[in-house]
Amino acid sequence: MISKLSPKLDMSVSQLLGAAAFAWTFQLLFRKWIVAKQVAASLSSCPPGGALTLLNPFRTFSLIVGSYYPFKGQIAHMGARFELYKRYGSSCLISTTFWGAMPTYWLADADAVKAVYSDRFTYLKDVEAYETLNIYGPNMVGLEGAEWKRHRAIAKNAFNEANNAFVWQETLRIVNEWFIEIDKAATFAEPKGPVTRVDLLRDLTRATLLIIASGGFGRRSTWTGESSTVPPPGHRVHLSSAITGACDQLFPRILTPKPIWDAVVERGMYIPFVGPIVLKARDAFEELEGHMMEVVSQARDRFGLGRPKDEASDGSVQGAALLKNMVEANMTFEKGSEVGERSLTDGELFSNMFLFFLAGHETSAHTLCFVFVYLALHPEYQQTVFEEVLKIYPTGVPTVASPNAYKDSIPQLEFTSAVFHETLRLCPPVIRLGKLAAKDSILKSRRFSTSPEGHITDIQEVNVPIQKAGLCVLDILGMHMNPIHWGDDVNKFKPGRFIDTDTYRWPRDAFLAFSGGPRSCIGQRFAITESVCIIASIVRRYEILPPSDVLGLSVKEQEEILTRWKPGVTIVPTNARCELDFLTEGI
Repeated sequence: MISKLSPKLDMSVSQLLGAAAFAWTFQLLFRKWIVAKQVAASLSSCPPGGALTLLNPFRTFSLIVGSYYPFKGQIAHMGARFELYKRYGSSCLISTTFWGAMPTYWLADADAVKAVYSDRFTYLKDVEAYETLNIYGPNMVGLEGAEWKRHRAIAKNAFNEANNAFVWQETLRIVNEWFIEIDKAATFAEPKGPVTRVDLLRDLTRATLLIIASGGFGRRSTWTGESSTVPPPGHRVHLSSAITGACDQLFPRILTPKPIWDAVVERGMYIPFVGPIVLKARDAFEELEGHMMEVVSQARDRFGLGRPKDEASDGSVQGAALLKNMVEANMTFEKGSEVGERSLTDGELFSNMFLFFLAGHETSAHTLCFVFVYLALHPEYQQTVFEEVLKIYPTGVPTVASPNAYKDSIPQLEFTSAVFHETLRLCPPVIRLGKLAAKDSILKSRRFSTSPEGHITDIQEVNVPIQKAGLCVLDILGMHMNPIHWGDDVNKFKPGRFIDTDTYRWPRDAFLAFSGGPRSCIGQRFAITESVCIIASIVRRYEILPPSDVLGLSVKEQEEILTRWKPGVTIVPTNARCELDFLTEGI
């Protein structure tokens, strides 16, 4: 009799335990919801908002689902630009995270944003958000305080004018190699004649990878060499493919919990579905590490690092100053066996190399995708760039840069540079940054009204109280689209807004594409140099046209289609395409 009742008893116990677990979970979530709502209600009067957001905006999962959640019209929506600030009549909004009930201040006001990034003692970097990038060890992006200063000091002096001149020279070489491939791929299209349909993301990623490899690490490769199917000895793929492979596997790598990673990688455990994904990510980062070890080994031989002075090599540092600085710091650590002011551990060395490979190509490549889309859609600005470039390249794009090419050319390419900056305003690679308040503070913001025609009126300055441990979001895209700073035509592509005149000076404090303050982008001039050179060279040789499949649509519709992007470590263009028509005369 007892044996017959046992299954029923077991089922009742299981149901009871399940119900208890459900009740406990529901109670926990309900309490969190109540606390978060109370915090939101207490803060919603100034600034306005008071919304409850499910996810911390600076955690990896938020990037993964960023294309879908938060929903359009909600605070924290990735593509909101300035629309939510307009709805609430304030350039600062408040929300509260469900987990942790953290007050979150959304800042699209230049004065508030500048106050935050300028005061690194009151507003600290949310280093936890960047821990996932520490694949090989700590790096510059994910550190704060003295550790960050140590890493930055090692790399900083490598980004100088001499290196910029070399970057210009190498960019010109690589662009000319790209021209050969573009012309080979040309097909005849009525009524335009021979044109080449270009996958901008693919080709510009390759170009910028070659440039950072050469201009930052002295690894000089050719366009066709890196596209060869035959890998170098000891490797499965070329360096550029190893970098893109690791970047592609970044999210699987950082989203895999450590116990699962260790089980698959260290103990060889088979886990259905998950196991193959983990092994693919492992292989990608191991392949890149193998390339980086080879680059470091070659640098030690090239520069004679670690040898007696009379045996040191006299190899040129040109194009490898960044690598030399980091390898020297690593050698210093090996000699002293401890981390000092000018030293890097092995993990720190490889982690910083990966960081510079990633940031050094992805930001420029993605921005240039949008640049060429905007130029294709605005032939009047393309013509202005052409006329400007014609002055420095009257007979066409040279195949070799003169020693003074960078110094002579950059000052003459003011409008070309403005095109690049205007694209960065509309499509900043990183759309938001996070800082944690170390103490209670006050920020200045603005309240305003919006007229029926959409104009900002009745602007008033207000004080915003910031709570200790609150998260301050520097909403770069929101600030870049703020009409208070950029005018009522803020949604239009208008490069002239980045050119100073006798009566106008463009708002530097309202532009944060390269971050700002002490932690501004260390490679800013590198990026501007390579990008302006690429833009000038392409416009001088080709007419940039919209792809044929969008012809017949309005410019606004074409722009919406061709400038689509998805969130990632940087925003990733998903449909950037154009056609290139070889120029025989002006546009």
